[in-house]
Amino acid sequence: MSAWFRYTGVSAGRRVSGTHEAEDEAALRAWLRTQGILPMAVRPAHAPGRRMRRRSALERAVTPWFVGRAAVEQAFTQMAVLLRGDVAAVESLETVASLSKGYLAQALAETAQAVRGGASLTKAMRTAMPWVGGLYLGLIGVGEANGALPRMFGYAVSLMEQRRRLRSETVRALTYPAIVVLMGLGVGYYVSTVAIPQIVSVMGDPSRLPPVTRSLLDVSAWVQAYGYWLILGPLAAAAAVAVLRKLPGINVAADRILLALPLFGKVGRFAGNALFGNTLSILLDSGISVVESLALIRGTLTNAFYRSQVALAREGVLAGKPLSESFGATALGRLAPLTRALVRVGESSGSMAEGLRYVGEHYAQELARRLDLLGKLVEPALVIVVGGMVAYVYIAFFMGMAAMNAAAA
Repeated sequence: MSAWFRYTGVSAGRRVSGTHEAEDEAALRAWLRTQGILPMAVRPAHAPGRRMRRRSALERAVTPWFVGRAAVEQAFTQMAVLLRGDVAAVESLETVASLSKGYLAQALAETAQAVRGGASLTKAMRTAMPWVGGLYLGLIGVGEANGALPRMFGYAVSLMEQRRRLRSETVRALTYPAIVVLMGLGVGYYVSTVAIPQIVSVMGDPSRLPPVTRSLLDVSAWVQAYGYWLILGPLAAAAAVAVLRKLPGINVAADRILLALPLFGKVGRFAGNALFGNTLSILLDSGISVVESLALIRGTLTNAFYRSQVALAREGVLAGKPLSESFGATALGRLAPLTRALVRVGESSGSMAEGLRYVGEHYAQELARRLDLLGKLVEPALVIVVGGMVAYVYIAFFMGMAAMNAAAA
């Protein structure tokens, strides 16, 4: 049975200390020598941080569904702060695990335990928390290799903040239209299934009613008989789209069509360009090669057509072409002309990362303006549609009442 020990030793002429789990004192001393540490003193110690049971296979499978992006961003921020304060990586993991909750805390504790067992931080995180994402794990791997973990965790946090900001801006722009549409559908369903049938009972023979009133009654009858399709229809369509998107060719073609749509297509293009520019600038600034950076970016883009074009650009770079030429040979040159221009200038001046950061900020601002414009256009359009529905019901109702009064006279 293993136990925890507190050790003090000398490594590269410097005094070091820490805690580690081992079978016994002899096993600990042997492990310390493999790490280049000459043990001076070893004594039993309490297990550091909060002891947590290991997750089961099922818990590992469901962890990504129960750990939010905000919690991961907070944990990475805390790691960056601790590492900048010269706290050892394993002790930083244990501290952040004690500050976290649920499956995230367990994953961090498992990572810390693996590191104390001799695994590298990158390997331990890939095993215990692969759902963090290849982009961020790639940054951590580079930081571990070149001794710049605090800076790499900081870069990871910056990327998380940028992605969160893009998501929040998009959700905020779509929330109001979604609420208005749902409320309009709810009111229309209530009027069709409750109000209109009660009104029909006092109108007499429907054949004597005006055409507009009869059409309203027909709509009401259809909603009463087949109204469930208003819910099942969109759900079935969404399920069919989800299944078809599993096919790579259809997925790429569908996303390409989305980018070409009026108004909404520019939202997708600006979002993709902003994410591409900001991410590539940070990866290049951190010392990751262009080829590896393009591979990491490809895994983070949500648009399948963008991913396919980034893969083509990466193949061009692997073939020995400059990034600007490879970029221009794909549809990315048309979708992001400013990016191509600044990449070409950056290749000549050696400031590619800085230029990409500027273009990322530019497209992020364009995205914010486009979302604001969509909000201004969608709001009056929804008012017109909902107002038209209300006007149609009132006109049909009052014309029916007028016809009924004329017949009674």
